[in-house]
Amino acid sequence: LDKWNWMNFYGHVDYTYDEKVKAAVNLAYDGASSVGEDATRFSVYPSVGLTWLGKGWSFLQSTPWISKLNVRGEYSLTGNSRYASTYSRYYYTSKRFDGVSGIVRANVPNTNLKPERTAQFNGGIDIALFNNRLNVVVDYYNQQVSDMLLRPQSSSVYGSALFYDNTGKVENKGWEIALQGSLVQTNDIEWIVGGNIAFNKSKIKSLGGYNELIEKYDDEIQLINRVGESPYQFYGFETKGVFATQAEADAANLLNTGNQQYNAGDIHFVDQNNDGRIDANDRVALGNASPDFFGGFYTNIRYKGFALSAEFNYSKGNKAYNGVRRTLESSSRSDNQSVRVLNRWTTEGQRTDMPRASWLDPMSNNTFSDRWIEDASYLRMRHITLSYTFDKKVLNFFRSGTIYVTGENLWTLTEYLGLDPEFSYSNAADMQGLDYAKLMQPKTVKFGVNLKF
Repeated sequence: LDKWNWMNFYGHVDYTYDEKVKAAVNLAYDGASSVGEDATRFSVYPSVGLTWLGKGWSFLQSTPWISKLNVRGEYSLTGNSRYASTYSRYYYTSKRFDGVSGIVRANVPNTNLKPERTAQFNGGIDIALFNNRLNVVVDYYNQQVSDMLLRPQSSSVYGSALFYDNTGKVENKGWEIALQGSLVQTNDIEWIVGGNIAFNKSKIKSLGGYNELIEKYDDEIQLINRVGESPYQFYGFETKGVFATQAEADAANLLNTGNQQYNAGDIHFVDQNNDGRIDANDRVALGNASPDFFGGFYTNIRYKGFALSAEFNYSKGNKAYNGVRRTLESSSRSDNQSVRVLNRWTTEGQRTDMPRASWLDPMSNNTFSDRWIEDASYLRMRHITLSYTFDKKVLNFFRSGTIYVTGENLWTLTEYLGLDPEFSYSNAADMQGLDYAKLMQPKTVKFGVNLKF
């Protein structure tokens, strides 16, 4: 059950007509062991692409300032069967009951499980101008994912909550624009700049008959998938600061699930349904880890043997759950705490964003809420390199060489309070944006010499 076997037959044909049009056809025939025994074991995945080669046509051949003009289009169908074989077969696990260990069934298998399917259209334009001094690439994609694996709610009569089915549908579409320009180009001086920006929008189109599915994790974290919205949104409570006075708390007249009233120094949670009680019905979507846009830019400057290059990347609009800060600012146990808790509420009338300290947090001031969801947008200098290259003999021993110094991750602009705004706790899609103090990317400086003898 732990093994995943895959077999693939692949064919490719491309043809170029008179340097004017290029066509390509691909055909894949895939099979995988993870597919259910009652489903079709092998599937066919075709793709077809067409490129119009503008410079092959006479009316553009006489236009010298256009070096290249290609228009591309491709449609493809692909499959994903890279999931556990246990989803479609019974397997067992050990459990303790009344002090005795035993073997119990761990899942409800789906013998009709099949690969996830992705139908995608890609379109683009490649332009090179002024003898390739300016290059522009524009890409558009529209991806429709169907038969996506979901774990819907299952009845307790099955004895297990683990059941997967091909019921999900998701749409991904977006644009990417890339530019590169040679601003200066002489024998002694060269200056190149470039960059790209990408926009992606994801939308859930189907959850197999459900309007929403909620994933629950440790420490009360919840993610919600809702039809018509982006996937994997943080799902928690909205807050309005801290009650500075008892009069403010009495005016709000809010109770928690234990029928206790919130008092001065407690978090002012938003009562979304106005029933006077803060409970699960007041949770709302708080954003997700997907950015509004992202990309990078770079520059390379050369003067004779000296060269300076730098590369930056950025992301805007992505949210992150700062689990580390939630632990260090809880003020509810004897663990070490951040110095920020020195600003906690301590006296009537104090204005602060840090609630009062209380043993074991009886009012759940530290529950999963927008207090712990931060804007993780950033601009980072990925690397910068200064080098000198010589091509004359030195001491009649070195024929040529390069001396350089490189810095990596030396500068980051962000308002995120965690160790690093650019993190990934896991490869799983639902774990993106959850920060539990993974090792940050180090700042490094390297000195090096490349010599030819």
